[in-house]
Amino acid sequence: MHGKKRKREEEEEQTHSTMLPLEIKHDISKRINEIVNCLRTRCKLVQGVLQLEILRQIAMPKHSQSEPRKPRQTTSLAIEHKVYGRDTERDNIIELLTKVKSCDLGVLPLVGVGGVGKTTLARFVYHDQRIKDHFDLRMWVCVSDNFNEKNLTHEMLELVCKDRQGYKNIISFDVLQNTLWEEIRGKRFLLILDDMWEDGDRSGWDKLLAPLKCNEVSGCMVLATTRRASVARMIGTMSKVEVNGLDETVFWLLFKEWAFLGNEKLECNPTLQSIGKHIAKALKGNPLAARSVGALLNRSVSFDHWRKVQHKWKFLLKQDDDILAILKFSYEFLPVHLQHCFSYCSLFPKDHKFNGKKLVRAWISQNFVKCECRAERLEETGKQYLDNLVDWGFFEEVESHYVMHDLMHDLAEEVSSDECATVDGLESKKISPGLQHLSIITTAYDREEPCNFPREKFENILQSIGSLPKLRTLMFFGENSIMLLRSLNTICKESKRLRLLKIYVTAADISSTHNLFKPNHLRYLEFIVVPTNNMFGSRGIVNTSIPQALTKFYHLQVLDVSSKGNLAVPTGINNLINLRHLIAHEKVHSTIAGLGNLTSLQELIFKVQDADNFNIGQLRALNELVILGISQLENVKTKQEASSARMIDKEHLEELSLLWNDNSMNPEPTAEKSRDDVIEGLEPLQNLKHLQLIRYSGATSPTWLASRVTSLQVLHLENCRQWQIVQSLEMLPLLRKLKLIRMWNLMEVSIPSCLEELDLVNVPKLEKCVGTYGLDLTSGLRVLIVKDCPILNEFTFFHKDYFHAEQKSWFPSLNKLIVSRCHRIIAWKILPLEEMQALKKLELMDVPVVEELSVPSLEKLVLIQIPRLQSCRGITTAPSPHFSTSQGDQRELVCGLRELTINDCPSLLVQFPIPPSSLISFLSIKGLSSFPTMVINRRVLTIESNELSELDGRILLFHNLKGITWVNLRRCPNLTRISIDGFSQPHVMSKPVHDNSIPITSYPVLPSVNSLSIQSCGIAGGWLTLMLPHLQSLENLELRDCPQIKLLSTSQCTKIEAPNSLASAETTSARDKYLLQIPYNLLRSLKRLIIWACRDLEFSGVNEGFGGFTSLVELQIRDCPRLVPSLVSETKDNWLLPTSLQYLTISPLPANMQLFAPEGLTCLRVLSVFCSQYLKSVQLRSCTALECLQLLECQQLSVLEGLQHLSSLVSLDIEMNHELSMAWDHKLQEQEQGSNQVGLFPLSLVHLGITNLEGSVHSRFLCLPSITKLDLWNSPDLKSLQLGYCTALVDLAIDSCKSLASIEGFQSIRNLRSLRVGDSPSVYPCLQLMSQQQGASDIFSQLETLTVDDASVLSVPLCKHLTSLRVLGLHRDGYSGKSMVSLTEEQERALQLLTSLRQLNFYSYQNLEFLPANLRSLDSLEELHIVRCPRILRLPEMGLPPSLKYLLLCGCSEELCMQCRMAETEKLKMVLAAAESSKIDDRPLSESLDELKELLYDAEDVMDELDYYRLQQHIEDISVNQSIP
Repeated sequence: MHGKKRKREEEEEQTHSTMLPLEIKHDISKRINEIVNCLRTRCKLVQGVLQLEILRQIAMPKHSQSEPRKPRQTTSLAIEHKVYGRDTERDNIIELLTKVKSCDLGVLPLVGVGGVGKTTLARFVYHDQRIKDHFDLRMWVCVSDNFNEKNLTHEMLELVCKDRQGYKNIISFDVLQNTLWEEIRGKRFLLILDDMWEDGDRSGWDKLLAPLKCNEVSGCMVLATTRRASVARMIGTMSKVEVNGLDETVFWLLFKEWAFLGNEKLECNPTLQSIGKHIAKALKGNPLAARSVGALLNRSVSFDHWRKVQHKWKFLLKQDDDILAILKFSYEFLPVHLQHCFSYCSLFPKDHKFNGKKLVRAWISQNFVKCECRAERLEETGKQYLDNLVDWGFFEEVESHYVMHDLMHDLAEEVSSDECATVDGLESKKISPGLQHLSIITTAYDREEPCNFPREKFENILQSIGSLPKLRTLMFFGENSIMLLRSLNTICKESKRLRLLKIYVTAADISSTHNLFKPNHLRYLEFIVVPTNNMFGSRGIVNTSIPQALTKFYHLQVLDVSSKGNLAVPTGINNLINLRHLIAHEKVHSTIAGLGNLTSLQELIFKVQDADNFNIGQLRALNELVILGISQLENVKTKQEASSARMIDKEHLEELSLLWNDNSMNPEPTAEKSRDDVIEGLEPLQNLKHLQLIRYSGATSPTWLASRVTSLQVLHLENCRQWQIVQSLEMLPLLRKLKLIRMWNLMEVSIPSCLEELDLVNVPKLEKCVGTYGLDLTSGLRVLIVKDCPILNEFTFFHKDYFHAEQKSWFPSLNKLIVSRCHRIIAWKILPLEEMQALKKLELMDVPVVEELSVPSLEKLVLIQIPRLQSCRGITTAPSPHFSTSQGDQRELVCGLRELTINDCPSLLVQFPIPPSSLISFLSIKGLSSFPTMVINRRVLTIESNELSELDGRILLFHNLKGITWVNLRRCPNLTRISIDGFSQPHVMSKPVHDNSIPITSYPVLPSVNSLSIQSCGIAGGWLTLMLPHLQSLENLELRDCPQIKLLSTSQCTKIEAPNSLASAETTSARDKYLLQIPYNLLRSLKRLIIWACRDLEFSGVNEGFGGFTSLVELQIRDCPRLVPSLVSETKDNWLLPTSLQYLTISPLPANMQLFAPEGLTCLRVLSVFCSQYLKSVQLRSCTALECLQLLECQQLSVLEGLQHLSSLVSLDIEMNHELSMAWDHKLQEQEQGSNQVGLFPLSLVHLGITNLEGSVHSRFLCLPSITKLDLWNSPDLKSLQLGYCTALVDLAIDSCKSLASIEGFQSIRNLRSLRVGDSPSVYPCLQLMSQQQGASDIFSQLETLTVDDASVLSVPLCKHLTSLRVLGLHRDGYSGKSMVSLTEEQERALQLLTSLRQLNFYSYQNLEFLPANLRSLDSLEELHIVRCPRILRLPEMGLPPSLKYLLLCGCSEELCMQCRMAETEKLKMVLAAAESSKIDDRPLSESLDELKELLYDAEDVMDELDYYRLQQHIEDISVNQSIP
């Protein structure tokens, strides 16, 4: 069928022998006979009716009543390159908008019919310079008929507050509106509300405008566009402006632009002019109609075509003058294949931004696309279809996507109503059982919590639809549609013809979803995997797999499983020989064995491996590839082997990446020659557009690069370490992007003209980067990045003769400029960049000469290590005499900043408070002499300063911090007060507002802050008391080392009112100065409270302890000696703690508290008691939920009651002492004598950590058959250990047990996976001895992780048993102080025996000079960590293992770091710290045509099934042939 690649050319001689099962053969034969008989009958009827129809004109049907509209999406971006005939209206509207002086909000409605140009006129006004100059803030919101005041408020916030974190989690409409009011307060704004339909909800309109009306700035305006006069009457405060059609003269100019497209010769043709003007006159000046009908005429600018259009036009005029009928007239002239493509788009939501590639693939899946030329790809033809629909006015192209006007969407819905339907929201709609395409749209609920999704209502609608046996398309839109999966069974139960499925799923759903549809027809399958929340509430990595059943979907063309998760690939996926697009992580591509069978693939990331099913010859037949990446090319040894990929045959290839991953430092000459041969064998065709070479070690470029690949547009060279010169680039006339990265020996490069992007990164020997002077060199440049080119001296772009003299015209298009550690190219004290108006991102690092800097309005500014910089216009003190800038202009320069970094610029004085803009999402201010260290990152604000005494509006703009969730004040010893004025920002509204609008109250400036941390600060309790009421969302409070907080009150008797000024704070008494009073609201909301090192802190007044904190989950009190005693009631029989507690840490308990017996804490899961030297007894019987217990440094503890009965306890860390040891020894003796059968520990215990053990540990002490993890540490007097009963042990750690020399029962531990030994020298001889005993293999063969501090453990007898070892850690110098310089020969030999090793760590070997010489031979090693080994200067001469993927360096020499940078590769990552043309009135004919269409679909399905079985047998034959030796 259309566009299908059946590949019969290769198998025609085998087709006749295709053996089908008898029942299938009979069924297909019967269906074909039925179709043929029906076709004969219907064709005779159609022929007879058509003979009658030829005798008369077929009139166009009356336009039917359109269904309720769906949301339309418009944009403020200018789409029209020229606006015709609206200058007068524009000027009139601008005058109306700008002359208003009242403080009342003005609303000006624009009213006009659909397509008349209301949105275009609004855009025309919106972008006028007079509007920009008059208004401080402009907002554009598309309303459409889905009027929802909360959603519209959200959209306005998106425009004025780019940091979405500041409001996206806010549920309260009141808080949302207050947040909006904060953002617009004090600014004159213009709000465009485009495409309003709601005329009945007056209260909703008033609520929407409430925060806008509260802005007491004169001249604020709303401009609203609508088709309805009733809307204008409801909302307008001014007389409406009617937007009518263009006058005849201007309209003709617009119409002929579309009809003639600037062909002046044809424009002068009097006949065509006459016809065109006749048609244009009937369009009544409607611009959308001009575009549609003009594009229709332009399809063939000829007399015959225009007369035909004019002839049909006469019949249209007699019947209908509605705009939709005019658009439908243009649709009628579309070729049938474009009608199918256009009408199919009715399935998508009205606000949809179409991805061109995905849309074309969907068309292909439905056989809408057919190639007339065999050399052309279906995707290319489909893209031409889309371009035609754009040219003819049915789509608009906006940036990187496509949009459809709402009237065009209405048209698509009408003409596709027989075949397509949508379930959009809860709108009820009758759907025919013969429906072929269905979409289910839930996007209106995307901002709702899952619990608010109307699942049952949607399921009822889907149940009412029933089964759809002829369904070919099923698409879901909206993440919450994942909740409707169980309704799929109803829809898909009889849907055996499905060709496209787009669905939202969880990872767990994928394996079962394929059961809902049959393999015979499916061509397009898209799984949008929605991550689920893990146990910590965050979305983790998705782990899933492609179902094995999908390997039998032989017609599949698109498999889209793109996700951030880990995806496993089933065997046999190479059976999908029609697969054109596999959209998934590159790891998926690299795990497909026998990938050469997928001859239809168009994108591929291929990793060459030694195995036959992964060698480069697999690429031989993949001649449909458009994008290809080949890595691990070091596995290709000869030119002949490389040529087996047949790159020269891949005529469609546009993007090619060639990567070598071999990281040997000194390759042999023969290896270099081999690589030269290999790359010559990979020569592509000349139409290549994008080439990437990474780690190619040849000395020069391949011969074909500049001589034959002349269409190249992007050239990316990385780590081609032998290249010294890049030349002949002038032979690439189309080159637009040049990237040179880590070119270690490159000294000179010649830059061609017309580049758009130039990247020079880490090119340490580069001296010259030159090009021919002229605007051709710089006028198109958009991105310039120059980093780590320390000796670059001759650089044409920054030549002083051009840069200063012609700066305005030198970089007219430059958007991004980065200069870092290139000392010689910027040698001026004054760096004026303000003329670069296109510049949005500027990064300067280590530029030692510059003293003064001027910049235009930026989005990102980074200034690092510029020691002499004194002035940066817009963010510093008064500008230099060299720059003339007003303070208002300075503020405007920073108001658009999203990211600001100023580090280590000690001479720079910051003028404005920080952050300068509410749009800031990242901020870093460090190393400024007069300003505190301040960081905003991931919604956390951190402030640190030794000098800061008061935090107020001169330093911090509180109202620009609405997105902050955590405030962290640390190491500010002199900070004694925080401006309460800054925190509260009280709102005063002078005029009344609607009852349902914003209340007249003070509103907190930091509505999102849920965590406050104050560490080592001098702030007093009284100031903190005044601050806390303004943090109404606070859940976590942390106080550490705050000496001025001495009193704490948690009394519920008094509610604290939030003061509105500093004056009230200054009237407090001396006692109140130190008093921290927790406000009433926090007693109910605080979940986590940490108080550390507040040594003078104690409760004040009525002592209720923390019992009133009804939501408190975690409480930590450490080093607060006056606070802890108050936590016990006066009768000392109860602790004043809330029953909600789950985590409790107390350290230390005072001398008068020798008994610790918490009662009523039934929810307590974790208990930690530290450093309590007077504690003697702990009673835990009531803590029935306890899971983790820590008792450390409690030297007199002798009684631990209830431990054995804690059935939920899984982890215990305890420090032994003499009294406790005696008590437990006594219990063990009772056990042996039979008088006590209860063990020391509960059977639920899994992890046991013990310190300070002495002597010999009896076997019954560790009678723990369920324990899996045992930590023994800091027990210098422990001599022997018996582990015979710890049979389930998996993880054993022994640390600081210097006398431990005997471990008995080790042979009973058969599940040990991890062993760590440190500072326990006598353990190593014990291990060596065990390795030589019988059964040693059973002990050590399961070990996966071994961490030691003595390399002597690397002996041949031991290592030969470590057959499963994956991680080996050598940590710090040995126990005896010996310094290891290198491994011994025996240790090197032993290391080579670890064939399964994946990770090797060297930590803190201060004298280690050499890594293992044979490191490269560890061919399974993937990770290498080298930490604090400063004397290692180089890698081994043989290099690193080819399997290595991750290299971590920390605290190592610069020489080693440089070598490792050069060894980095793409693989090795280094870390440093449709419908018919018209409906015919004749009912019999219409019905017959519909039946014919259905028969054709049936015939197509039968052929599909027949083709499916042919493919199935073909694949089975291949499998049989491959299995024969």
